[in-house]
Amino acid sequence: MLAPLPDITPEKLTILKLKHSTLNRDVFSEPSSPINEHQGIDFSNHSNNMSSVITQRSSSRAASDARRRSSFLYSHRSEMSREMTSQAEGKFFALMDLILSITITVMNTERKKQVKKLLLELSVAVTTVQEHKEKIADRDHELERTRTELHELRKTSTSTYNEHERLKAELQGISLKLKAVEDDRDHAKDEAHKHHGELRNLLREHVDLKSKYDESHSKFVSSRKDILSLTDRVKIFELERDEHLHEKDRLQEDLKRAKHRAEESSRELYELTERHERTQRDITKLRESVHIAEEERDKHHLTIENLRREVNAKVTGREESDERLADVTLKYEHLKREVISVKEKLREVETREIDVKESLDRSREDHRLIIIEQRHRQINVLEDSLRRAEGTIASIRAEMHTLTERNKVVLCEGDDGRTKHDHLHNETKELKEKLLILQAEFRNLTDVRDRHRKELDDSAELEFEIESLRTLLREAREQKERAISARHTADRERDEYIAKYEEKCRDVERFEESASAHYHAHSESKGGSRSFTRTVSSGTTLHHDKHSHGADGHGHSHGGGMFSP
Repeated sequence: MLAPLPDITPEKLTILKLKHSTLNRDVFSEPSSPINEHQGIDFSNHSNNMSSVITQRSSSRAASDARRRSSFLYSHRSEMSREMTSQAEGKFFALMDLILSITITVMNTERKKQVKKLLLELSVAVTTVQEHKEKIADRDHELERTRTELHELRKTSTSTYNEHERLKAELQGISLKLKAVEDDRDHAKDEAHKHHGELRNLLREHVDLKSKYDESHSKFVSSRKDILSLTDRVKIFELERDEHLHEKDRLQEDLKRAKHRAEESSRELYELTERHERTQRDITKLRESVHIAEEERDKHHLTIENLRREVNAKVTGREESDERLADVTLKYEHLKREVISVKEKLREVETREIDVKESLDRSREDHRLIIIEQRHRQINVLEDSLRRAEGTIASIRAEMHTLTERNKVVLCEGDDGRTKHDHLHNETKELKEKLLILQAEFRNLTDVRDRHRKELDDSAELEFEIESLRTLLREAREQKERAISARHTADRERDEYIAKYEEKCRDVERFEESASAHYHAHSESKGGSRSFTRTVSSGTTLHHDKHSHGADGHGHSHGGGMFSP
């Protein structure tokens, strides 16, 4: 019998489900994922509390699903055990019927023996009657001899002739009986030969069934090994998916850091512009800070290009993993077709077993009918012999001397018949032993059929596990598609932030150009007024005018997007 799969169990399936649920939480309910970035950059403790509540709910749902699946498996196994017990009870009652039929045949043989004993007792009674009749005949003959000796001589001549004819008729009847016994013996031998031929055919069919079972067993073992290898590959793919998700999280953190640096650079620019408003002496410092910001911008551009390259590499890796999954699904469908072919072969084996049972039942019914016909024939022969014995009792009185000699011959023939009867009895014993052997082989065949059914049940459990693996693969694909959509949204947001950052850098360059032009104009005018404009990231425009004649300054702010020189 095949051992069940030790690697895939319902407990392991529940653990895999829990893993997938944790992956869903990590990808879709984490506050640092790109899905929640459009809500704002600053995160508070409230979002962390909400994520912990969501994770607790998802873990409780996964545990309840695992319990439901374990209860379903337990109920399925209990129903299968009930069906197996009912089948075993049916087989036991069939065996009891077979044993009753065998006991009936044994009782029939015992009745035959009793009939033979009654025949022997009848022959003994006939001999005793003949002895009494001989005594009476002797007395009658002595009286008749004294009266009429001449009349007796005439009658004796006629009686001897009649006795000779009667003896011939009796010899013919005995020869007919011997022929009937010989025919019965030949018929029994023919039946024995038929049973031998049927036994040989059954043995051949048994050998063929064993070879087919070995082939199906080898195919089942190979399919089981392939399924185990596929499960290992699926686990490897899941580990690779986890690694890709971790790398994705790391890239998202790098993006956040880059955004934070961009914000810091914008704040530094804002502080530099405020210092430039306060004093003109800090213009050189502003230029240095602008150079530093440009270098950081170049660095950010380089990091963004590297991130794009890495994202493209990850996309190609995901496509390769999808191709591998497609290959695995094709192999799995091929294995499923092989399992279906094995099931069809097992069904053919069961139909053959049913045909063998029907042929055995037919042979038993034929044997029973033959035995009944033989009994009717024997009863008719016995009735005829009794009638003849009653008819010949009157003629036996005058034929005692000849009958004694004939009795000796009949005794010799009876001894021969007994030897033949013993020989036939031994043959019947041998046939009974062969029947017992056939019954044992039939039991072995039923055990093999039960094993095949158990193997089919194991294959049904394997199909259930395979369906659960399919559901897991579907969920993994859905998670992958969601991750890809989230990645696309993150890429879009990143491109938008990069565009905004480039616009700010352009505004800074324009501001530097306007500031340098204003500085040159102010240095040339000397006694004139000083005026410059500044563009702030908030969108306000500031104008400053300084006069050389007075110490007071006036500042005017106007709403606009840019500073004008």
